[in-house]
Amino acid sequence: MKTLMTRQRSKSFALVLAASLTAFSVANVGTVARADSKSNTVNVGISADIDKLDPHLSTNLSTVRVLGLVYSELVETTPQLQVVPGLAKSWYWNSSSTQLRLYIRKGVTFQDGTPFTAADAKASLDRIANPATGAVARSNMALVTSVTASPDGAILTINFSAPDAPFLASLDGPNMAMLSKKDIAAGVIGKKVNGTGPFKFVSWTPGQSVKLATNTHYFGAAPSVSGINFQIIPSESSILAAMNAGTIDFAYVGDPLVAKQVGSNLTLYKQSSLSYHVLQLNATKAPLTNVNVRLAIQCAIDRQQVVNTAALGEGNITGPLTMPSYKSDTNAQPCPTANIAKAKAYLKAAGYPNGLTLPVITEGGEYALATPIAESLKAQLALAGINMQITALDAATYIPQWLAGNFVAAVANNGGKVDPDTMYTRYFTSTGNLNKVAGYTTPTLDALFLQGKSTGNVSQRKKIYAKISSELVNNAAWVWLFTPYDYYLSAKNLTGFTPNPNGSLLELRNVKFSS
Repeated sequence: MKTLMTRQRSKSFALVLAASLTAFSVANVGTVARADSKSNTVNVGISADIDKLDPHLSTNLSTVRVLGLVYSELVETTPQLQVVPGLAKSWYWNSSSTQLRLYIRKGVTFQDGTPFTAADAKASLDRIANPATGAVARSNMALVTSVTASPDGAILTINFSAPDAPFLASLDGPNMAMLSKKDIAAGVIGKKVNGTGPFKFVSWTPGQSVKLATNTHYFGAAPSVSGINFQIIPSESSILAAMNAGTIDFAYVGDPLVAKQVGSNLTLYKQSSLSYHVLQLNATKAPLTNVNVRLAIQCAIDRQQVVNTAALGEGNITGPLTMPSYKSDTNAQPCPTANIAKAKAYLKAAGYPNGLTLPVITEGGEYALATPIAESLKAQLALAGINMQITALDAATYIPQWLAGNFVAAVANNGGKVDPDTMYTRYFTSTGNLNKVAGYTTPTLDALFLQGKSTGNVSQRKKIYAKISSELVNNAAWVWLFTPYDYYLSAKNLTGFTPNPNGSLLELRNVKFSS
């Protein structure tokens, strides 16, 4: 099965690539030079359009990456996964770890020229904490009791109801972006783009492009390029064709089949990712309300086979925690490898001796591996008598349905975080703002996550999060499959990019064209 499915994927890809190359060449006769070579703009190919302009509400991968270049946060995470100063130049925790004081950089301005101060930071965090906002990262604020800004705008003080060791790391990422207090009060967030990042927002033409210009007043080193033009090219094979034709300079691709076609004329960056592919099981929906059904699904799946067939072996099987410091033991679950006999026994115990039907949604646009992963899972689950019914949705339909928890099961590619609390509190606690998406929580998990927040001792935290990992896999909350590699393609004359395991494109601020 492995060999057959892999060959079918390769053959199909070869036909698609050949067709796209032909189509691209016909449509772009004579356009082999960079369109913006004189203006020093980086043309970037992305396979899906952004879907909104509010960073606090963004879950779409393209949106997060694009807005991450326009907005800044109080801290940043380096490609080495270290938390370093961002808009906060330094910070101080009190002895009980219940108060965090952040010292704000001076001289930082928003795109419209107004200064950034601690008052803007307070307004931003208050907006994230407000349930009415619907912010993706609201759970990061769960233990915050107050946020105050000093009168001179230089110091932001955050008080907590209990120690919150992972909070500092949680301040990174576009979902925790710092916005203008004035814009928040005016109600224009999502309509007006006004950040402090290395690039300024210029325009968005839905379905076609997003244009950014260099922010010459950026608090870090101003980019050497004059701007970035994101071009929406719906298929990754067409993105590669555009790279080879020289009409775009940089791109991200998620499909290893496309990455394997990259020639020596381009620079290929391959980066192991904190993100993970997963079969999400919604335990609030029948038949998944029965833990034995969920365990049957888990035991019917050979994760390595999914990697081999869907991703050509380009990935690593994973448990819930993907960050190096807290990585889950991938063998610590009821069925580390597929066990069809055990899967059938679980189904019988659940009252389904003759099998059952499992509806699964996938997103087939930007998520390049969704379909091959779903096909691999479908073939494997059939051996245990589980009929997986796949409904492929476009991103505009999939994301709202996913956020509402309006599915029985879903194939998903979720972003990983540098800290396990930031990664999963929002999903698997009873008060987590994405608990509808997770479809699972228990009092045990609530207690364990609270314990994980309360100590900064890494050794103790590792033991706590190992228990959380066990609780999740032993109850088959979801079926974690594998962590992928991210592939970044660059023209040879574009240098200075460093990939980040968190998937951010912030390092594009450092690129430049060689003469």
